[in-house]
Amino acid sequence: MESEIASWFSVIFRFVHVLASIMWIGNSILFTWMELNLIAPKAGDENTDKDLLGHLDMLHGGGVFHLQKRVINPGAIPSPLHWFMWQSYTTWITGTLLLISVFYINGGAPLLDSSKSALTGWGAIGMSVGGIIAWWLVYDTIWRSKLKEVPALAVLLTFALLMTATVYLNQYFNGRAVFLQVGVMLGTSMTANVFVHIIRNQKKFMAALLAGKPHDLKYGKQAKTRSMHNHYMTFPVLFMMLSAHFPQLISADWLSPILGVIIVSLMLVKFFMNSRYYFSGWLVSIFIVFLIAVGLIKVLLIMPASTSDVGLTDAQKGSKLFVAQGCAVCHQVGSSQLAPNLDKIYNSTVQLADGGKVVADEAYLRESIERPQAKVVKGYPASMPPVSLTKEQLDYLIAYLKTR
Repeated sequence: MESEIASWFSVIFRFVHVLASIMWIGNSILFTWMELNLIAPKAGDENTDKDLLGHLDMLHGGGVFHLQKRVINPGAIPSPLHWFMWQSYTTWITGTLLLISVFYINGGAPLLDSSKSALTGWGAIGMSVGGIIAWWLVYDTIWRSKLKEVPALAVLLTFALLMTATVYLNQYFNGRAVFLQVGVMLGTSMTANVFVHIIRNQKKFMAALLAGKPHDLKYGKQAKTRSMHNHYMTFPVLFMMLSAHFPQLISADWLSPILGVIIVSLMLVKFFMNSRYYFSGWLVSIFIVFLIAVGLIKVLLIMPASTSDVGLTDAQKGSKLFVAQGCAVCHQVGSSQLAPNLDKIYNSTVQLADGGKVVADEAYLRESIERPQAKVVKGYPASMPPVSLTKEQLDYLIAYLKTR
């Protein structure tokens, strides 16, 4: 009963997380688009409203929307005034609950790769939580410092430190966990930007307006800077959250540089998308970025690993194969698997769809991999495709499943 309740909560959290993130990212893209396309007042026009910063007309849903961005008069504060923050907070809260329910409650084991390190599950949880907090402190410190006055240098330093963290995490975590951990670190920074900088600065100038003081634009500029940071992080974070669907990437030997290429290329794509109204070559530039990124990733995928499988046990080789073959995409730990949870599967009793039961010995495991439709587990569709493996690779997988 407890397992069923947990499963329903997982479904609810996952749906709300996806829904809230769509709303949040949608807001970011729309508001940035509006900001970039505002038409500034004509200089020297005496009839122009001195408080008007820009306007924009949009056709949607059968009507024309007239948008203005303006300095607010303390005596004419608009009401109601809509705030945008709960989409961000809801995304982070539900994402954190999923992180706990899928990775932390299971003792941290789903984060680890036994072929890389002997770190304990609780050590992995500590590293994950510590990494999230440490990254926000490092990122925020950089962009509070004088370095923010030289954005190019601040961006390079931020990216270099993020890649350093990625390389460090990859010494302990499995590929899927590395992608997700970096995504959580960036996603947490995005929500912290909303809470600490964007909303707080908006509250400051609104409090001043309510006190009858003039609209201080410096607070809006500070909020806008962090808002643009969030805007450029959206595409990479989305990719990392979906990374379990890209086994060839999360199982790559050169995982860290591949992730670096993905982050840079997606941010460049967003930059050129934003430049479409003043840069005629924006679309060509996006294709060039795409081709370069694909080329670099392809080279990294086929490039010989810096370390080989020499010295690894059969189970450790099977662990790497489990990810590389895409098994981990469906057999994910947690309550939302598309396929049965394989933890402690060896020698356990399995309930079958036809009402029968079977002991998951080596013969059953081997048959389930070679002929997945032979014995279908109850509660799951007969959707596993045939897998093409050598006898040696199959032995490695069996050895790994015995140790899970």
